[in-house]
Amino acid sequence: MRVRALMTILALSLVVAACGGDKSVFDLAVGDCFDDDPDAGDAVSSVATVDCGEPHDNEIYFEYSMTDAAFPGREATTQSAAERCIAEFEGFVGLSYPESDLDIFPITPTLESWGEGDRVVYCALYALDLSKLTGSMRGANR
Repeated sequence: MRVRALMTILALSLVVAACGGDKSVFDLAVGDCFDDDPDAGDAVSSVATVDCGEPHDNEIYFEYSMTDAAFPGREATTQSAAERCIAEFEGFVGLSYPESDLDIFPITPTLESWGEGDRVVYCALYALDLSKLTGSMRGANR
């Protein structure tokens, strides 16, 4: 699987910031775009969103809520999220994941946020060559 190295991206660690309005990670939505922040820590509570018409690094393309009663663990949560994000990719981008020059990373609840009722998984995409995206990737067929 060619999912972005999940070192700091896992478990609600977005590695983001830049120009735009601050938005709580709990308020992200499909269509939100944001840039990477190389100085971000492992977990953040807000991100600086960017207008998708401007060059940006990432875009939220799908979200869903987990239904597990108990936190399934970091590895199981990430694996399940990656599978679901890949399954939803073509419906948003218009091209299958293996054929695309875009890649994905899931933003998942942590054990701590789970304890506070967080169950939302966000699926984000970015250019495989790490170039900036311009415009939404909805229907981009790339």
